Amino acid sequence: MALIYVDDLIVGMVLAEDLFTPKGRFVLAAGASLQQDHLKILKTWGVVEADIDESSLGEGYSQSQELNAEFIEKAHDCLGHRFMLNDLEQEPVATLYRHTVHRFALELQQGFDPGPLSTVTPLEISENGPPPLSIPHLLKGEVDIVSLPTVYTHIVELLDHPDSSSQQVAKAISKDASLTVRLLRLVNSPFYGFSGKIDSVSRAVSLLGTNELSTLTLGILVIRKFQNIPSDLLNMDSFWRHSIRCGLFAKVLSSHLGEKGAEKYFTGGLLHDIGRLVMLDRMPVQYSGAVAKARLDCLPMYRAEQDCLKTDHSIVGKLLAEKWRLSPALIRMIGSHHSPRLARYSTEACIGHIADVFAHACGHEAMLVNEIPELQIAAWEEVGLKVELIAPTIRQVEAEFRDVVRVFFGDDDSVENDV
Repeated sequence: MALIYVDDLIVGMVLAEDLFTPKGRFVLAAGASLQQDHLKILKTWGVVEADIDESSLGEGYSQSQELNAEFIEKAHDCLGHRFMLNDLEQEPVATLYRHTVHRFALELQQGFDPGPLSTVTPLEISENGPPPLSIPHLLKGEVDIVSLPTVYTHIVELLDHPDSSSQQVAKAISKDASLTVRLLRLVNSPFYGFSGKIDSVSRAVSLLGTNELSTLTLGILVIRKFQNIPSDLLNMDSFWRHSIRCGLFAKVLSSHLGEKGAEKYFTGGLLHDIGRLVMLDRMPVQYSGAVAKARLDCLPMYRAEQDCLKTDHSIVGKLLAEKWRLSPALIRMIGSHHSPRLARYSTEACIGHIADVFAHACGHEAMLVNEIPELQIAAWEEVGLKVELIAPTIRQVEAEFRDVVRVFFGDDDSVENDV
């Protein structure tokens, strides 16, 4: 019996086991010989792989695998190091790693250069640098990096007022032209998959609700506010691409659990590392010392931050979220994405943690360190996700990723032309 990816299935292969969709729907019985129509149906229904009788693999499959072997080996060489903080024999890491290697090998075949993922530049650790700032000093100020845009503050005031209406919220959003076009572009993207075109904020409010739309608004405004923070350490484009991917993973994983509020999970994932930007902006010299230690000792960044700065970006992010008066759910996602136990393994904290690990594993962004954070098995078990959902989740996130990135990073004119 051999587990074969759907893209590698060939007409005439015979199923060794009954085949089901990721959601448990029966597709074909063991012993069925695959036909061309079957292959189309399997992709349509989200089937990622199938157990095939080895005697039916055929010479064509064997030859294709020989050609792929070189790229598979290169993928293992690169990703094996990146997964060094995780146990590759333990689920769900074993399945995540297997699917990641498969995708990476395909990208190598297509000419992808893994350069930034292979090495990071060591930094010198200074013994005489300035001391780290305390959290009160990090978050001090009202008219700078730690304050939210006025338009969002006004929306929150409207939501808090018992007599406000959805039309007032829509009007407040519509006053910001850049925000409006990006919000409408997101609502019309595969992120939601609405069948008809949504061409006004008031229509979006009526479909999604004021709280949901304000949560999306928060994500768009925060990216706009923090997008161009100068940093010699962190590539801001890579930072936000990772954050968007994390948000999408959080959204999709929560949907598998039947959780409501896709916007909440997406925005929580989007903002999970916001505390890091505050630390980079307020104490860049001290933070470079943490990066140097992380690279030297192969530590996850939050551990190096704790060692060097006596706090970490999740704690700073949590306190910033509280200062912004964000919802308790968003605060849990931001503040506990590295330590879900601090939020008593709440669903939001566990999903935020898993989504962050998945985003690191599946993304090619040049981050501060290359090692993928350890996936905490307790968080995975607490929410009850199934390993069979990992591959279709990765596919769905990648299918939505480019459109959502275009919403946040495309210029206003190009975004508006797409709405």
